[in-house]
Amino acid sequence: MDKNATVMPVAGAKPVVAEFVERPLSQASIAYASDGRLFVTGTPLDSTPRHGLQFWGRKGENQWERFAPRVIGPDLDATNPAVRWTAPHLTIVADKLFIAFADDQGCARIATGDVARPGADMAASACLAPDAPSPSLFVDDDGLGYLLWGGGWIARLAPGFAKLAEAPRFLKPDAANFAETFPAGKDWPVRTRIGTDGAFMVKHGGKYWLGSSEQTGRLRTATTDLFLAEGKTPYGPFSRRMLAVPHAGESSVASMPDGTLAASYDPVCEDDFAFFCHRIGIVPLEAVPDGRLRQAGRILTEDSAVAGRHALVTSKTMRDPSVTVGGDGAYYLVGTLDGYGYQFPDGGIKVWRSTDLENWTDLGFAWQWTGLSYEFGNIAELWAPEIRWVPAESTFYLAFSIMERGVGGKTWLFRSTSGKAQGPYENTGSSYLVKGIDGFLYPEGKDLYFLWGGGRLAKLNADRSGFVDKPTQLVDTAGDHIGYEGNGIIKVGDTYFVTGAEWHGPLRTHGTYDMMYAASQSIAGPYTRRRLGAPHGGHGTPFRDTEGRYWYTMFGNDPTAPWRMHFALVPIEIGDAMSIRTLPLEATPQHNAATGH
Repeated sequence: MDKNATVMPVAGAKPVVAEFVERPLSQASIAYASDGRLFVTGTPLDSTPRHGLQFWGRKGENQWERFAPRVIGPDLDATNPAVRWTAPHLTIVADKLFIAFADDQGCARIATGDVARPGADMAASACLAPDAPSPSLFVDDDGLGYLLWGGGWIARLAPGFAKLAEAPRFLKPDAANFAETFPAGKDWPVRTRIGTDGAFMVKHGGKYWLGSSEQTGRLRTATTDLFLAEGKTPYGPFSRRMLAVPHAGESSVASMPDGTLAASYDPVCEDDFAFFCHRIGIVPLEAVPDGRLRQAGRILTEDSAVAGRHALVTSKTMRDPSVTVGGDGAYYLVGTLDGYGYQFPDGGIKVWRSTDLENWTDLGFAWQWTGLSYEFGNIAELWAPEIRWVPAESTFYLAFSIMERGVGGKTWLFRSTSGKAQGPYENTGSSYLVKGIDGFLYPEGKDLYFLWGGGRLAKLNADRSGFVDKPTQLVDTAGDHIGYEGNGIIKVGDTYFVTGAEWHGPLRTHGTYDMMYAASQSIAGPYTRRRLGAPHGGHGTPFRDTEGRYWYTMFGNDPTAPWRMHFALVPIEIGDAMSIRTLPLEATPQHNAATGH
């Protein structure tokens, strides 16, 4: 998963812009002629006639010329408005212009014309392959042509591209890429296909790049992403698929005049985090040291408050960051360190301090495996520390989990005996407080609540060694957990907001680790239907700063997060309508003195 991070913007990265706005198109395809001219095409979505083929050539800045050549071929009628041809794909080889398309019967065909005369008649082949959606043509350096379609079907073409020269085969990642056999009945996309739609191929850097798009459901919305895999021949073997351009829609990749590659960006309108929909943008691709191709760091393809932000602490890897405001008005930070947690007996819990939420000072270890009153029989890892200032007691608490392999997780609660974030800390009980992980403390007056394990809530007793009553399981109105791990609580006015982490999309390989939330007038519920609050936010902590602004902590735990395992802050707005939303990158959270938020 770490090798699939795609966004990671450089300073000053800019959102992708719509280059072509003449006509709403889906299934966009782009191609560059040797003289630098850009051609675009796709399936028209407006009310104009859809029969025949249409494509456009760029004449200048925001100036396009439309071409609608007469396509002549067996059993084709380009004059009947009821006939609909779809998913045209452009390929330019020297002075030849090819358009692969699906006719009204779903048959793949190839139309051939001249780059010098793009509006002239084009000769179309007979049906090359039935039931072949979104076909494309790849022409290798030796002149051999290959028809691709669907999610990865390929067949070599006879000379002249008039018929198939072999039986079709399906391309997918080489099984040798995966050390383990996945469970029966599990359709893991990362193993079984490159994508589901619009397969195409380009050759670059001596490698064959197979591309295909798939609607993954990342971010709890209809994201359609572009995936690439590399191979040594047109038939592979191919690498595991790599997420190259998030939100691209059914896309294509073309060689630009400078020899680099670019992908078309044509999101679906159901994608809540795309910058626009059914308009065509151009996303330059870049190679990274391990050989992958991905969107260039200077381009943003996701319209969210998270996509353009940067990590604040990069000296240590960090997961599950927690921030609290101390009695001195400073901010204190802890998190899971050393990758996936320090292993017993090394390391411990470090604390950082800040007065401005920008610059963080490492205060060193506040706790190092003492006072647990528990013996480990296996490898034990320190996870998900939470730091909380409790005003009624004028001191800090630490809740942290230890995952023992083969045994499961347990969570401890420690209290600072000095009133300082640096400790020292002592155990509030005789051993661990609860079975389960991800403990979170919520103080309310003299009461102190403990939340853990995906939504279990109980009020602590006076000495904080146990609970005064049985735990309550917090769920939303549909009976679902609000987040399966990493829960937190914040109260705004008379409304409680519970946050939590949830994966959306295909398992953890190409999904997103998002912050969900729900609201209630009572800490025990009932809670509203859960909603997405912070894309990529996952396991973090909501808090209010000394100026009345709201923030959520984030560490980057999915392939499209803009960084991996480093602490950052996302500005959020918590409104009277029982909702949380992330603020745009350029916005600063404002304090409303009248409402308190």
